[in-house]
Amino acid sequence: MAVFEALTPAERAGQLRNPEGAVGLAVAEWLNETNRAGNARIVALLGVGPGSHVLEIGFGNGRTVPDVIAQAAEVHYTGLDFSPTMVEEATRFNAALVAAGCASFHLGSAERMPFADASFDRVFSTGVAHFWADPVGPLAEVRRVLRPSGVSLMGCLQPRAAPDFARLEYGVHLHDATAWDTAYRAAGFAGVDIATVEFEQAGPDGASIRRYGFLLTARA
Repeated sequence: MAVFEALTPAERAGQLRNPEGAVGLAVAEWLNETNRAGNARIVALLGVGPGSHVLEIGFGNGRTVPDVIAQAAEVHYTGLDFSPTMVEEATRFNAALVAAGCASFHLGSAERMPFADASFDRVFSTGVAHFWADPVGPLAEVRRVLRPSGVSLMGCLQPRAAPDFARLEYGVHLHDATAWDTAYRAAGFAGVDIATVEFEQAGPDGASIRRYGFLLTARA
């Protein structure tokens, strides 16, 4: 917490978008604690079945990977992140799952994913989509790599009561529900279910703050 509190809003946004070095590792640990309930909710809503192939965009330090794999038998997890620090840390933490062939971690961007068409049954992310300047491109890639009837589930911030780092000048792009619906349709999805979620989050000083986000669910 002390590390995150010491950062400026611009630095917070930068480390949340692309965690780097020792500071990035500390911020990732803070995120695990503050987003624990939200992460568990999204994992549960994925509806992962036996043999499912699951892609997470922006996996951070990879602490939720065992929870995803534990949802059903023979689940294969793939992670994509453009932070070398996070790829290294997630691979280290999940070394046993990697060695068993259950998980793999890849360095790359959502705008150009290194995966074949129709590779995944589920694609999800938490706290990533609000960093996309133009979400249509990444969402089109999500649509491309999803199998028929596959599901995409994304959790992101919304404009209401946004934290101090969630500003356009810091690279955070907050959209309303109409804008998200338009982006999903432009990306090739027939539609998206948009739910508002309320959650408590610890601020930089440790005090509890009520935040609002979107849970975006779309089917290929």
